[in-house]
Formats: sequence, structure tokens, C-alpha cells
Amino acid sequence: MMLRNSLLMFILSVVILVSCDKKSKYEQVVLEEKATGKIYDSLFFDFTFGQTKQQFFNQCWQLNNQQKVSQGPQNSFVQYILPKSPKDSATSSIVMLFYGIFDKDQIMTGMDFKFYHSGWSIWNKDLQAEKLLPQVRDSLLKWYPGNDFIEVKGKNSSEIFLTKVDGNRRIVIEPLKDTKDIDVRIDDLRYEQKTK
Repeated sequence: MMLRNSLLMFILSVVILVSCDKKSKYEQVVLEEKATGKIYDSLFFDFTFGQTKQQFFNQCWQLNNQQKVSQGPQNSFVQYILPKSPKDSATSSIVMLFYGIFDKDQIMTGMDFKFYHSGWSIWNKDLQAEKLLPQVRDSLLKWYPGNDFIEVKGKNSSEIFLTKVDGNRRIVIEPLKDTKDIDVRIDDLRYEQKTK
């Protein structure tokens, strides 16, 4: 009886220890990708993690002078109209808004994006965020190859974030907040460690 109770306590202790140490799929992917030591610092239009805020502004100014980008809504984003593919039957262009995320030293640690159809309206169901989401996801996978997106539950269990991690680069497609915009964030996990 004593041996049986001791064995039962041992097994219970092992189960508790194993369950306490169990990491989510997302946490496992982050650890595995950090362990690769791969650094992905290139974003697009030659923007990179680690550049200064002034370099970001200068680059935006040059792109604006080349008429590749323009000022976005409320002057809080840079606006870029994605080129249409010859196979694309959509009548509305996709707008990509972007702006750098900077730390206290004015170093770019990430970038915020918003995607939406230029012809969006509340009554046009074909141009709403829910329909655009698969296209944005596929575009991000094409632009940033590597791992696929995984679903990550937010603090509110009904929120699902689509998250992709390759080396130091994390891409998060946020849950839809409205029928127009798809919010995306790309950030450098190396800077996340420094802020904690």
C-alpha cells in the first residue's frame, strides 16, 4: 500500500511538472526560430529593422518624390496602392498603409500596416475585410516566405491572431475590428527582448 501511494505521488508529480512546462505551439515556434540565429531585417522598399526614424522619413520622402507612395489618411500612415496582377479580376485596388514602429532611441523595431479595398463601402460585401483577409495572408506568405501562419488565441479567448515567425521576424494579422481594415504588424523579436 505504501509503495503504491509513493508510486502514485511520483506519477502525479511528474504529470504536474510536465504540464507546467508545456509551451504553446506559438511559444515553441518562437523558441525554435530564435535558436536558428537567422536574421531577417528587410521589410520592403529597402526599409529595414534597425534603421532610424530619420532614415525612415527620408526614404518615405524619396518614395513620395518618385510617386510610389503618398500621404495616408490623417497623415498617420504612408499610402501605397498595390499593383494589380494581370490575373486579378477585382475592380478595386488594394490600399496598403504603413508606418514604422520606433523604440525610445528612435530605432525602427517594426512596422504597422492596414490593408483595405479602395472601393470599400459598408454595403459592398465583396470589398470587405473578411473577403480580403485570405488575399492579404497569401501576399504576406509570398513576400515573406518561410513558415506558415498559425492561429494564436488572444487574451480574450474569442480573438484569434494569425501569426508567422521566421528567425527574428514576427508577422501578426490581428482579428478583424471592422468591415474595412485588416491590421498587420511586423516586428523584430530581438527588440522585444530588450524592452522586457
